[in-house]
Amino acid sequence: MPNPIQISSNFYNVAEDKQSVIKNIVSKNLEGKLDVYLKKVTTKKDAQIRVDYKIHQNKQGKFEAKFLFYSDGDLFTYSNKTGFKFVEDLVNHAFDRFKEHLSK
Repeated sequence: MPNPIQISSNFYNVAEDKQSVIKNIVSKNLEGKLDVYLKKVTTKKDAQIRVDYKIHQNKQGKFEAKFLFYSDGDLFTYSNKTGFKFVEDLVNHAFDRFKEHLSK
């Protein structure tokens, strides 16, 4: 049985409806975009995959985030330098960068 993926999230100044949208997008990315890449890791005994992220909405109404992706001892960090108008784009962008990292 594959090891479960641990997810930890923190939100600052993010409306509750947006928080549920973010959590849904994170789940879809892990189950859809990355399942093939992560399958190799999740089938290893004692291997861990963890995603920790913090998202906040700044004074201009744009979203900023920091993601920490742990994959069997490997750490990949993503943080955006400019705010995103749509939080959905921010989350998908972070997972696209992580997918690129895993494919190397």
